[in-house]
Amino acid sequence: MIGSGSARRTERVRFPRRAVAAALLIAFLIAFTPFPAGASFCDTPRGLEKFHAALDSIEKGERKRPLTVLHLGDSHIALDNFTRGLRSRWTEAYGDAGRGLMPGVPFRYYAPDGFDVGMKGTWEIESSLHAHASGIFGIQGFRADGEDRRAVMSLRSYAPVSRVVVDVYGTPYSGAILLKLGDAASLKLQTRREVPGFVQLNVPAASVHEIRLMPAGTGPVHILGWSFLSSASPGVRYDSFGIVAATASITSRWDKATVMHQISAMKPDLVILGYGTNEGFDNGLDLDRYSKLVSGFADKIVQAAPHASIVLLGPFDGARQGSGEECSGGWRTPPKLDGVRGVLRSLAASRGYFFWDGAAAMGGRCAANEWAKAEPPLMYADRVHLRPAGAERLSADFWNALMGQGKMEGSCGLPGAQD
Repeated sequence: MIGSGSARRTERVRFPRRAVAAALLIAFLIAFTPFPAGASFCDTPRGLEKFHAALDSIEKGERKRPLTVLHLGDSHIALDNFTRGLRSRWTEAYGDAGRGLMPGVPFRYYAPDGFDVGMKGTWEIESSLHAHASGIFGIQGFRADGEDRRAVMSLRSYAPVSRVVVDVYGTPYSGAILLKLGDAASLKLQTRREVPGFVQLNVPAASVHEIRLMPAGTGPVHILGWSFLSSASPGVRYDSFGIVAATASITSRWDKATVMHQISAMKPDLVILGYGTNEGFDNGLDLDRYSKLVSGFADKIVQAAPHASIVLLGPFDGARQGSGEECSGGWRTPPKLDGVRGVLRSLAASRGYFFWDGAAAMGGRCAANEWAKAEPPLMYADRVHLRPAGAERLSADFWNALMGQGKMEGSCGLPGAQD
């Protein structure tokens, strides 16, 4: 994704959802404003019932574990421009329980909010982006392989860390890792497994800020990712993993057993799938095949996390020089973009998922061209990637929709509708 930086934050949360909903209802009653014929009122968008039940348990003081959100997708979430607004609103309202990160520095400009990450020495970073990708991958989409004990992954967390979780893939030939928490002596953690498979190392920490991970020199190690959790109670854990140029097909190159273990251990309350932009720029995309691909991966999520609500994020508007319907100045809308949204909208309606149309939130077709020409611009000149101000605007709209505070038609989550 192009660009980074701090985004201006808007419409901060000050009150629980129940208080907001009650105040709005009282205002209607006092004003004696009748509902239009055929209108309905609800504070839980359809498809988000499980997520809102988790929110309710927090607001009632019944929830002990973090509210957990998993967001997978493409370049729009590879950096924190778009996810920043979601994360900041949730953590301001409920507390910051931490987040999961990719292994080391898997790509240039990787700089997750709240952390300084580094990597030195001999590490081989493998990506699941390409069709010929080999080896095991989990939900992070990358893997860091190393054996030399001089290789180091380093991290500095701005907030104190009370627990570190390391996801690795173990084999009969795997070695141990050394995990150093603050000034304490390094812990030696074994990753070897007689039967190859996923290993999750869960280590308590005494509110540290500095963390280092190194191979112990006893064999190769395969790091899939790591998580840094705080003692916020219950707080929100929001893991966002995006890969530049990714399509939903990337999920077919992830190891099913590993993905199922990771999601099951995470126990997410909300899973957001944010693929579709790159598919929409593919004139040869087979929409039926695409529908089967997305629905198949969603089935795996439902199996691993039966208590999670699932959100399908319809791709933002985009434009290019080339084939497609004319906007202005030679910029055209890729013909498959709306088809992708149609597939996701239909899938959400038939499966009971929540669908949010990112292009409609921007203003519809050709909005990307207008956003790029705005002063100041809300999109970069490529008409694909959001500038920080545009990302913040859309993250505010998306957050409102997820929280049941949207203002657009369809706030009750009618088939194919958005907030």
